[in-house]
Amino acid sequence: MSGRLEGKRAIVTGAASGIGLATARRFVEEGARVAAADVNAEGLAAAFAGVDEVRTFVVDVAYRTAVKQFVEDAATWLGGVDILVNSAGTIGEGPTLELEEDEWDRVVDVNLKGTFLMSQYAGRKMREAGGGAMVHVSSVAAEQANPYHPHYAASKGGVRQLTKALAVGLAEFNIRSNAVGPGPILTGMGAGEFEDEARKNRLLSRVLRGRVGRPEDVAAAILFLASDEADFVTGTTLYVDGGVLATR
Repeated sequence: MSGRLEGKRAIVTGAASGIGLATARRFVEEGARVAAADVNAEGLAAAFAGVDEVRTFVVDVAYRTAVKQFVEDAATWLGGVDILVNSAGTIGEGPTLELEEDEWDRVVDVNLKGTFLMSQYAGRKMREAGGGAMVHVSSVAAEQANPYHPHYAASKGGVRQLTKALAVGLAEFNIRSNAVGPGPILTGMGAGEFEDEARKNRLLSRVLRGRVGRPEDVAAAILFLASDEADFVTGTTLYVDGGVLATR
């Protein structure tokens, strides 16, 4: 690898699986040290056992006190924070007219509020360091919703707009804020989309690349946005969707 993040200090949430795991591993390959967070303690331990460049933290990003303590602990171990990747997320299903309030709150609290809280506390550390880069995980659902999970679509649309707001609000501190918008990606969270044959075929019929995406496809885009190569890129969402949005 080319060492594109050599010496960088990164926080990656949702790091026990899927896009977060692929991103944390890619960051280490590129020279970064990583504070990896997730609610899945066993998954974190299995994923990063013996990796000296990674320290794991069990955190639920939906809770302010947990986020505040995690960022403090992570910054102490890292010696500061240069990069934040907000990959922690959850999904759920329910038709709009029957969706329970608790289910709405669960998804929005993790996906949107969690992204805000992490950005707020990590952003303060970046301000102290003189700048940094944030990459948030949105979704094609921010642009093209479906009837199976309206709360997920709303939360990811919120992440897309929050990305812009953070770019504007943090520019004076030399902090960039961008997002990736994955399309159909084969992860544990998105597996349900591919279990139903009709839904799978409907999804894949719109993917110009003719395949389901891999977490590593998204991690490559996150790497670019987090690196100095993207120094002139802020406030935007890079869709990693195999062409899904081009077909709508």
